[in-house]
Amino acid sequence: MQFNKDIIKNLFNKISNPLLFYADKSGNSFFRNYCLFKNNGYMYTEKFEMPEAGKALEYRIQLDKHLRTIGWIITFLVYLILIHIKINFWTILLCEFIWLLLFFGIRFVFANKYSKFLYQNFGRYVLCDFSPELSAKKEQEYHYGFYSKITKYAILILLFFIPAFIITGTMKFNLNSKKPHFKSVIVISKIYSLIYPKTSKIYDMEAYAKYMTKDYEGALKDYKSVLEKTGNRFDKHDYIRFANLLLLEKKLYGSQNAIDTFNEIITKKNLSVMDQAKMLWMKSIFSIQNGASEFVITDYNDLLASLNDKDERNKFYINCDKAYMLYLMGQYREAVALYDILIPYAIEHKDKYKKELKSLYAERSFAKRRIGDNISANSDILSSELDMYEIEKYEPQTSPQGFLLDKF
Repeated sequence: MQFNKDIIKNLFNKISNPLLFYADKSGNSFFRNYCLFKNNGYMYTEKFEMPEAGKALEYRIQLDKHLRTIGWIITFLVYLILIHIKINFWTILLCEFIWLLLFFGIRFVFANKYSKFLYQNFGRYVLCDFSPELSAKKEQEYHYGFYSKITKYAILILLFFIPAFIITGTMKFNLNSKKPHFKSVIVISKIYSLIYPKTSKIYDMEAYAKYMTKDYEGALKDYKSVLEKTGNRFDKHDYIRFANLLLLEKKLYGSQNAIDTFNEIITKKNLSVMDQAKMLWMKSIFSIQNGASEFVITDYNDLLASLNDKDERNKFYINCDKAYMLYLMGQYREAVALYDILIPYAIEHKDKYKKELKSLYAERSFAKRRIGDNISANSDILSSELDMYEIEKYEPQTSPQGFLLDKF
């Protein structure tokens, strides 16, 4: 551990030290080169006075100015590449590699130029460590200077990103005002994306604005982009994104394409069992509404088969959803058969599913009426203990699909 600390301390001292030349008491002269670790000095076995060494230092300072300029240009270009591609761990790693390759490639070229200059003006040199003897006070001064430089760059980066928050706030204001300015949001978003990496919220706001201006293709592209951008991560906002993706894809390319696109993207996400159930519910309702329900029950069976045998709670809730879908699909006898399994199970575990029992009885009652078993249906209504004026609310049904708005 101490060995590692010594290495880090030595490296920090080298980086924070601004000296480019010194002469020791033995009459040797040392010029600093562009190496960061070992052999970062050129030694001559004669003592050069400052006027004599000055021309080399002036040349080195000019090289450093050019290197800083090129470094900022490279950083800016790589940053532009990064914000216009899919940002994930691998693309960030790739951009870092490109930056290191370009920056240290240029640094290597400058190192060769400087070594040739010294050779032409002072002759042969010996590679060594550039280690001037410094007092503790001087070393501390250099450390403070280096900290100041880091602080300055941190402030510059912060100042660079402050406008991003202002732009985002402006977009929110335009969307949430009494008279929303959707076209302004789209223009502002384009300006934002030229300078900063688009966040998920920017994609969501832009998609909403495009939808409201009837640019359905653009809105769909934004939802696909944000879902791809977040990789395998799944969050609460994805429910709205997937719902709107289904709506837009259907509007543009038909319901079957919408389902296919949904399946393609959702398989790339890491979902909990309950998230899987919620997303399957969304897709199933959409499929039934649009006459594409042939795989709904198969999907539910596959999800149930994937569960751990001991996961009784999730099995119960997913089977409740499956029974609901059977009713919506007109398979009333199959729905009743499944309710006949679910209701006794809920009664047996009434401490956990007392609330669910009311809706299960009501739903089975509606399914029984559909197959003409009115007497038994009435019995279920009584067992549900629901108010007769509220019973209609419990009939399984689909609601009209529309664009869902997230909170901004």
